[in-house]
Amino acid sequence: MLVKQSISEKDLPEILASYDLGEYRGFKTFANGAGQTTLLLETDKGEFVLRYYENRTDKHVDFEIRLFNFLRSKNYPVPSVIKNRSGEFASRYKDKPYIIIEFIEGEHGKNPNDFFDAKQAAEVVKVVAQLHNLTKEYQPDYFSNREAFDVQYCWREFQKKHPHFIETEKSKWFKTELDKLEFPADMPKGLCHADLNYGNFLFKNGKVVAVLDFDMSFRTFLIYDIASLIYWWACPPQNGFNAEIAAQLVQEYSKWRELSEAERVHILDALKLITLLGISWSDEADFEQEKKKIEFLNSNWKIL
Repeated sequence: MLVKQSISEKDLPEILASYDLGEYRGFKTFANGAGQTTLLLETDKGEFVLRYYENRTDKHVDFEIRLFNFLRSKNYPVPSVIKNRSGEFASRYKDKPYIIIEFIEGEHGKNPNDFFDAKQAAEVVKVVAQLHNLTKEYQPDYFSNREAFDVQYCWREFQKKHPHFIETEKSKWFKTELDKLEFPADMPKGLCHADLNYGNFLFKNGKVVAVLDFDMSFRTFLIYDIASLIYWWACPPQNGFNAEIAAQLVQEYSKWRELSEAERVHILDALKLITLLGISWSDEADFEQEKKKIEFLNSNWKIL
């Protein structure tokens, strides 16, 4: 079962008892995904996805439910959240919230770090731009309960994860790079997915049929997601930043939502922020490797 999971198979029939989804038959884990516990439940009526939140508040979960319902009302490809027997979208078990969502058949995207599929990438970029266009005025209840992955958050997490770095050259370098980042207040904001790795997209017949895992989503500058696309699709770990693919992603995105001049200038800041966030969350052993990524970007950013 998945890391961090605090439920076992014996709990699953009891969880299903709150729903009209049939009798429990078994479960499977997913090859992609981590963080919260996500399982495929099999019943005599079909297959359904259990999303059990190991470390999230009720308000955090409510945000995700409302977002899914809003997006589905706009025909955006996300799974539907299934109501329980009490007519509610969220339930609780062992004092933690969970939801059950529709299972959508499809195949996860190919890892672009192994093989970059331009058509697949274009489909992903299109649905990301559509998300931004749909949610630019959308500010649901409980928005304030979502974590903002901004500069201030990044510095707090770095200090928390690496207290032994404080007052060292590593800490000084990290804070200096953070302080360089600029995000003009007048740049467009909206709902960002914030975790655009290939495993969070399901494909069928070459089209995206589901965008998954909005656990990290929050409202911020839209270039955060553009940078997330570059991070996951144009920065293979072994070869580093690929300027040609990064430029291709930005060009494709611009077909669906025009970028302002300020956005084009500050995509680099967003990409560096995501990389620095990775340092703030990761172990000490990864510091030097991630530092090299920042230094490489400082010297080789030429996509626009």
